[in-house]
Amino acid sequence: GKALQSGTSHDLGQNFAKAYDIKFVDADRAIKHAYTTSWGVSWRMLGGLIMTHGDDRGLRIPPKMAPIEAVLIPIVRSNDDRATEACRQLAERLTDAGFRVRADLRDAQPGWKYSEWDIRGVPVRIEIGPRDVDAGTAVLARRDRSKGDADQRRSVALAEIPVVLRDLLEDIQGSLYREAKAFLDKQTIATTNRDEFLELCRTRAGMIDIAWCERPECEAAVKTATTATTRVLHELDDPKATCTACGEPAKARAYFAQSY
Repeated sequence: GKALQSGTSHDLGQNFAKAYDIKFVDADRAIKHAYTTSWGVSWRMLGGLIMTHGDDRGLRIPPKMAPIEAVLIPIVRSNDDRATEACRQLAERLTDAGFRVRADLRDAQPGWKYSEWDIRGVPVRIEIGPRDVDAGTAVLARRDRSKGDADQRRSVALAEIPVVLRDLLEDIQGSLYREAKAFLDKQTIATTNRDEFLELCRTRAGMIDIAWCERPECEAAVKTATTATTRVLHELDDPKATCTACGEPAKARAYFAQSY
């Protein structure tokens, strides 16, 4: 329910470039120390991903960002190791088809492996046991669904897995986005009443959307009264609107929120 402060720009000048002897050749062919910036994005984006998509079981990484899109886990019975070879062969096929996959062939219980890869947020788990080998199938389990959901697991013919997996990854990507967007929309409230705005800033987690004058002293007054500050500006929909916080002519709409 709080905003994540990121994308803040810092002009570092040549301080770090001189410390690490980072140089470039300018247009006049003179060698100079580089002028550097810092934007405070990388680690905060990772934190935002975890906070937005994680659940009680661990990470849920969107497929487009996942280092591993699918993990293959054999279910091995005594004196029957065919599932291991089936996982190895399928992993090779999927890799050749352009997927980022890993076959977990470690000597450990399948349930233990399931939990580990759930924690790590791999979007899809592919399970192959002796019965699947006999049937020429595998079970695909999607990480974005809860255990027991009707569409959390499905049996798929081995020959169809590349096509089904591609579609499934796209569906998971969209599902995670829609879930996050719905939560953001639920946590965003627009108001034109000053008292309501200040009370919402003090007591409600989420984004408070108002018409705003963009004056630093106005933001400072809101911060003093509530500790909330501006997060993002967006287009003013009414050119005659006045600032909800102070009554001056508005120049934009702004989301106010508490931040980490």
